[in-house]
Amino acid sequence: MDPAQVEKELAAFAAFQDRNSRCNSDNGLEAAVKMKVEGSDVFISTTAKAGTTWMQQICHQLRSGGDMDFEEICDVVPFLETAMDTGISLDGEQRFQPRVFKTHFWEPLTPKGARYIVVVRHPYDVAVSFFKFLEGWIFEAGEISLETFSNELFLKRGAPEGIGNAGSFHHMASWWPRHADPDVLWVFFEDMKEDLQAQVERVAAFMDITDPAVIAQAVHKSTFAFMKEHQGHYDENRLKRSRNLEMGLKPEAGAGQGKVRVGGGQQHLLSDRTKAAIDEKWRDICQPVMGAASYTEWRAAWKSEQGSK
Repeated sequence: MDPAQVEKELAAFAAFQDRNSRCNSDNGLEAAVKMKVEGSDVFISTTAKAGTTWMQQICHQLRSGGDMDFEEICDVVPFLETAMDTGISLDGEQRFQPRVFKTHFWEPLTPKGARYIVVVRHPYDVAVSFFKFLEGWIFEAGEISLETFSNELFLKRGAPEGIGNAGSFHHMASWWPRHADPDVLWVFFEDMKEDLQAQVERVAAFMDITDPAVIAQAVHKSTFAFMKEHQGHYDENRLKRSRNLEMGLKPEAGAGQGKVRVGGGQQHLLSDRTKAAIDEKWRDICQPVMGAASYTEWRAAWKSEQGSK
């Protein structure tokens, strides 16, 4: 890339960073960390693009027995950090029990005293999916390359300063010491892809739901085919309508841009250089905590641990 093009792309990235920093209000974030927790609450804690929407659907289908009477999934499973900004109260009852919330907070900031479903995903796939989610919404297609996005945003996100979201590596590492706690359910995105039935059954048991018919319904309505058919329910339009103008975007920016995608298989879009940088970040942040030299090795060790119980 010639110097002029590099300068143009970095300017576009700086503008994107400025817009992205206004996706949440300070008051909204403060309200999120101070919310009143009920002991039966379930928090779905993930980094962005690690299976959050999928798990929201699973939990809601399980607790409701198959309800699809919502405009957008965050209407019924609120996004903790954006709830106040999008006109959703974090207090009081939800239409179905238990109350379920989505959050990208790392463990230190997540409200305590509830139950937690932590979903993790291979960092290669998170980087690509995060890029594709924001492209066409907070920055225009072609303005920023996947490599620049990965190296300037995904890899540089670390522990938050104040109230904010941690980077993918810090998020996983913050939760891992609690992975065996009875109030924590650890789920790998890749296991959801390989055997959805088994993972829905694990979530159901964690939520004290035993009805086989309800579980079967939840499996059906959490398949890729079903969610793709109802894509409009999973497009983050509530957030876009509430925050686009605040971010300096057109009101319609990102409209109709659904979140149900191919579910991985696009690691080839990352350059070898970016993959190597992601691997190095893993070794720096995650290996000392997880004891594994890579995400793949870590997942294999976890599965072996589960099989030995």
